[in-house]
Amino acid sequence: MNSLAPVPNVHHVSTTDGTVLLDTDRGRFYGINPTGSAIWKALSDGHSVEQITRDLTARFDAPPDRVRADVTTLVAQLRDRGLLDTTG
Repeated sequence: MNSLAPVPNVHHVSTTDGTVLLDTDRGRFYGINPTGSAIWKALSDGHSVEQITRDLTARFDAPPDRVRADVTTLVAQLRDRGLLDTTG
């Protein structure tokens, strides 16, 4: 089964305001908000997009289609920037 995971050269620091990601290969910083931080942590823990969507839908009592779209968008942005890769 393929899953998404942060690439090894990406380091992160989380605060109450979100998470800062550092791509050490490219020397770039990225900031994500607290919800993005929850998605990043879940991906780091090996959760699927489907599981993340279920968890956030329950956590925020939000419409599943909206949550799935937001999670998918963030995942696509992280992949486009080389911060996530497919494993397995």
